[in-house]
Amino acid sequence: MIVRGQNFRQFPLNIVGSSTFGRYPKISIEKTYNMFVSDSFMVPYAGYKRAISSAEFLNGKEGRAVFTSTKFNRLVIVIGAHVFLVNIVYSQKKEKVIYDQVIRIGTLQTQTGVVYIAENNKPQIGFSDGTAFYIYDPTLTPSFQSIPLDFVPGYLTFHDTYFILAASDDTYNGAPVNNTWRLSSSNDGTSWPSTSSSVGLLQTKPDNTQAVVRFPSKGNMIFVMGSIVTEAWFDTGAQLFPYQRNNQFNIDYGCLQPATVAYMDEFVVWLAKNEKSGPIIMYSDGGMPRKITTDGIDYLFSTLQNPEDSQAFLYRQDGHLFYHINFYSDNLSLFYDFMTDKFYHACDQNLNYFIAAEVAFFNNQYYFVTKNNGNLFAFDTSITTYDDVDSLGNLTTHEIPRIRTCKNIRTPEQDYQIINDIGFTIESGETDYQQQSLGNILLITQDKKILGTQGDFQGLATQDAQLLKTQDNKYIVTQQTNLATSVPFIAQQEANTGTSNLSLPHVDLSISTDGGATFGNEWAYYLPPIGVRKNRLMWWQAGIANDFVPQFKFWGMGRFVATDGIVNTRT
Repeated sequence: MIVRGQNFRQFPLNIVGSSTFGRYPKISIEKTYNMFVSDSFMVPYAGYKRAISSAEFLNGKEGRAVFTSTKFNRLVIVIGAHVFLVNIVYSQKKEKVIYDQVIRIGTLQTQTGVVYIAENNKPQIGFSDGTAFYIYDPTLTPSFQSIPLDFVPGYLTFHDTYFILAASDDTYNGAPVNNTWRLSSSNDGTSWPSTSSSVGLLQTKPDNTQAVVRFPSKGNMIFVMGSIVTEAWFDTGAQLFPYQRNNQFNIDYGCLQPATVAYMDEFVVWLAKNEKSGPIIMYSDGGMPRKITTDGIDYLFSTLQNPEDSQAFLYRQDGHLFYHINFYSDNLSLFYDFMTDKFYHACDQNLNYFIAAEVAFFNNQYYFVTKNNGNLFAFDTSITTYDDVDSLGNLTTHEIPRIRTCKNIRTPEQDYQIINDIGFTIESGETDYQQQSLGNILLITQDKKILGTQGDFQGLATQDAQLLKTQDNKYIVTQQTNLATSVPFIAQQEANTGTSNLSLPHVDLSISTDGGATFGNEWAYYLPPIGVRKNRLMWWQAGIANDFVPQFKFWGMGRFVATDGIVNTRT
């Protein structure tokens, strides 16, 4: 036991916490990346690995939509311009895909942008890409068709036997209008009547229809969202028009971006705005909306250059209901935990936006597609690394940046204090030292042309026949054993498995002595290997300050589980 004198003072170290978004950094610099609070501990946010290569999706470059079809018992995936039905089985024990089948069922007129998908009970699957509407129906010839419409389709949902589309440039009554929403015929996505019994109007304010959303757990209720107002409608089964608006209630906020609308359990969540307010995140359980952003987050949103370039999804994992939103142009990703009412940051291995665009659950596993490439990824908290694809198409594995910036440690007296020691409880002995595969390192020119041999010569040599070596004394050899007329080079190494770095689980501490404005050097504390669970995580003699902020970075290929600690200072 360490005995400290009377000149010592103890402060709590809040390892367990979220991103709090102070209006200014001096108010709060507290942030959490890729971790969240569970039972008073910090635990990892989900990692991902490639489940199906883009090669099986005709080498498409952009994932646009993923949807779980209950009627066809398949994933419906849009990669580039192509639509696929996918059957896939992922083994949690083996942590890999053990079976997949990919069948192309159709082609869209567009290659980029969000695609909205829904299905009816016939069964038919509907697709809206913001330009045209398409139906997949195995009983039709052809089975995938573009359906002629007298309006431009937008957000798509299904409710009470109808496909429902948000409409723009709607010419049902002559001149194009933008405040309509349209119903298909009952369980028939090929028929969109232009009669009063199939055309709804956004009425509360002069506005443009953004989305029509089936309200979960509310039976016959839907939300009709404009850009500055939201109305509640109910399916009453009337002959003139089946839906009736609730005249006693509306929400004075609309939807900034339909791709941010998500619903699950009892909630609808969206990125909202109106004519007097900038972007905020709101949710509703069918009654009055609730704002979940704070003044600090609202200020952050006010600094975004293009908040319309955003997308969000809602999913439940490990008992937590998460709303995850990406702002692509502004390179920002956040997720909100409804269980703890807290926000957190998410990012990829380069601290850029988190790559997941839309998530679906199928055969007891989450999957997502991304705007960045045409692969399908498995997504789970049991996956503790990021699989990605580099510019040459190589599959790479990365440590996940897990960062915790704690609260300011300061006193009202503003006294300078010596930071004697810092420590907190962390799980040890669960992650082995292991290789981190960074993919094959090829010799390339500045314009990314791969260097290769000529003829049947395997090595790269000087004019005097001396074989070239790398700086670490490794011979430069060809990647293939069967020679062709030209083969690329790769640095030689053990087992010839591609470049690997030994990944040692460790925690880096850096200290800010100016209230969080800047941070100093990082001090690494390496954790013991698997099976060695006794450990005490401590740093000593960390400096002197009167307003300091500790920042911790958790690095490793496995999980990290940590809870609060103590900072001891002395005067």
